[in-house]
Amino acid sequence: MSATTTTTITTVVGVQPATVSDAGIPENVQNNRSIPQKMPACIPFARIMSTVEFRNLRFVILDCPTANTLPMYLAEMKNRGVTDVVRLCEPTYDKTILEDSDIKVHDWPFKDGGIPPTSILNNFLALCDDRFTGLVTMPKDYKEGTGPVIAVHCVAGLGRAPVLVTAALVEAGMAPLDAVEFVRRRRRGALNSVQLNWIVDSYKRQWKKGSKSVGGFLSKRPSSPQLEKDKDASVHVSLSLKESFGRVFRFRKSSPVDQAVV
Repeated sequence: MSATTTTTITTVVGVQPATVSDAGIPENVQNNRSIPQKMPACIPFARIMSTVEFRNLRFVILDCPTANTLPMYLAEMKNRGVTDVVRLCEPTYDKTILEDSDIKVHDWPFKDGGIPPTSILNNFLALCDDRFTGLVTMPKDYKEGTGPVIAVHCVAGLGRAPVLVTAALVEAGMAPLDAVEFVRRRRRGALNSVQLNWIVDSYKRQWKKGSKSVGGFLSKRPSSPQLEKDKDASVHVSLSLKESFGRVFRFRKSSPVDQAVV
């Protein structure tokens, strides 16, 4: 029994030893499996960096680089045509490395998992309006897939960065729910419940070209001559109704039933 077992094992194991290739993969494994020798450099960044493009708006949402990974991030940013980096968290790398490569860094940190303060929202929308030559209106000479790119990152690229990009999409004309879905398709797991509710329930389109300011999500929408006309008509109707009700209650005589009610 022992001899038989030994013979069987010898038959199975007694194949020629696998030789190791220069890539460090046994040749017999290479012959039986399709294993890539080298992963393309762009594959990790295809997952780390999420491209969000709508009309003339071009964004890249990413996680936070470190001092060690910054050179690789910088190379990929150059490949994607990034002109600005919006940093929404505490610094973890030297921004002069990016600025030496003509990429401007904007430090606008705010609370992790929260919604952007009015001042930061204002700064971000102003940057978009300037870089994309129009946030509300698209330039006439725009060609798809061209123009500056704004990279936005927080720590993981799932909360603060996506919420600002989503707000910009709403300003550009996209419905809030559509903007949320648009971003989430490109950045899985983006936006928590607080940020989602802010975009869908509270945020209102408010940017006016050339204003360089936004009043926050409670401010009034940009006005136009037609809107002003409609508003005046609405006020006139409201006043007329108020006066009519006033006359009814002022001159209506009390009845015995009214007097009986305490």
